[in-house]
Amino acid sequence: MPPSVRAESTALIVLVLGVIMAGIDTTIIVLAMPVMMQALGVDLAVITWVLLIYVIVVTVLSTQLGRLGDIKGRAKMFDAGMLVFAFGSALAGASSDAGLLLAFRSVQAIGGALMLSNSTALISDYFSHERRGFAFGWTTFGWNVGAITGIILGGFLTTFLSWRWDFYITVPLGILGFILGVRYLKGSQVKVARGFDLVGSSVLGLSLTLLSLGALNYPVEGLDSTTVSLLGSGLLAFAAFLLIERNKTDPVLDLSLLRIRLFGASTSAAFLQFVANYAVLFLLTMYLQGVRSLDPFTASMYLVPGYVIGSAVGAFGGKLADIRDPRIIATVGLVLQMFAYLLYFMLLSVDVTLVVVVAGTVLTSVGGSLFFSSNGKLVMEDVPRDKYGMASGTFRTVNNMGMIVSFAVAVVAAASAIPKELAFQIFAGTTSLSASLLDPFVISLRYAFVVSASVMAVAIVLSWVRRGRTVRAE
Repeated sequence: MPPSVRAESTALIVLVLGVIMAGIDTTIIVLAMPVMMQALGVDLAVITWVLLIYVIVVTVLSTQLGRLGDIKGRAKMFDAGMLVFAFGSALAGASSDAGLLLAFRSVQAIGGALMLSNSTALISDYFSHERRGFAFGWTTFGWNVGAITGIILGGFLTTFLSWRWDFYITVPLGILGFILGVRYLKGSQVKVARGFDLVGSSVLGLSLTLLSLGALNYPVEGLDSTTVSLLGSGLLAFAAFLLIERNKTDPVLDLSLLRIRLFGASTSAAFLQFVANYAVLFLLTMYLQGVRSLDPFTASMYLVPGYVIGSAVGAFGGKLADIRDPRIIATVGLVLQMFAYLLYFMLLSVDVTLVVVVAGTVLTSVGGSLFFSSNGKLVMEDVPRDKYGMASGTFRTVNNMGMIVSFAVAVVAAASAIPKELAFQIFAGTTSLSASLLDPFVISLRYAFVVSASVMAVAIVLSWVRRGRTVRAE
């Protein structure tokens, strides 16, 4: 029997609260990086791992924890994720050195992986096909609200209190979400027996760590023997991971899911969207701080209009996906994002009006909101119910791998036209460029936007060629 409207609404509130926490964490930590670097006495290459360690841990664990949701119950795993995230946030805020901070960010990431790997499956448990667009629209809304909150609170807390409060702020939200989840979030009662692939997870984690180290070493040392060795070892480890996965009964990445045409096309389109779009935040941040000499908080405020409009469009786009072909809406969203990248390529210059940046971020946010609310509706449509958790985790793992690739693209683009040691300093907002370096740096950013637009064009094709559906009467 389908859940009641009240049960749906309560579950959605809990799920949106988890997404808001993730959105806050994404933007608030970026703003705190320069202050954390100085307070902990480390360089930018170390503090960048505050971002990367979270992404890598979530990537490695998502499929395994999604599978655990199939075994033990998705609602239980999501609730546990809320509590673990809050616990990790409290410990991270209390960290006395960089090593402890990275360790506790890993704890945070375990909580994030528990939530994210089971959230898509829980929406599929609670909402029928006709209402999933509505649900994914509101989770998209939640992420944008979290991102805005992170920007505004990040500047205030870091300036007037301490960087530690950038972590503490999510603790009460996590505890509240855990209490509400235990009381109201039930999820599917169907549980299945599955195994775990600890060897595959370890090899994937090694591969992503080596590739990230190589990408981070490039701005500092260039394409030297260390960089080549790290990147080469990372690629070899990834090849070994693929070989290991071929003989596993319960692999980290269940390739049989990708043979479900709608899941495979939707997941592939999302992967390419992350590859193209995740780099854009870094590229724009480096432009605003390195070229226009804005401090991190002021630079972030130029991104707020996009998040605000994206919030409204997310809720609307999800509802629209319930009454129109979501394939069309998702594809239109990707087209808008590609137009934004082409706008940056054509118009970005040393002294262009910053209205261009705001217009581009609005296009990107609107496009992303339309895509995620509609793509989320489609990705689980043909997946068997007993594999919801595994599919949700696989979807998250593939997306996060796209984020790591995109981060590498941003780093390479930034370091290709300026002295290598300046790349991270610009991103952190601790320096700006001299006049002689401005034009070459902007040109390198513009060509990075072309790369993003090209990747997005492939995502558009994948999004469009998947089958649509006949609109059902409400």
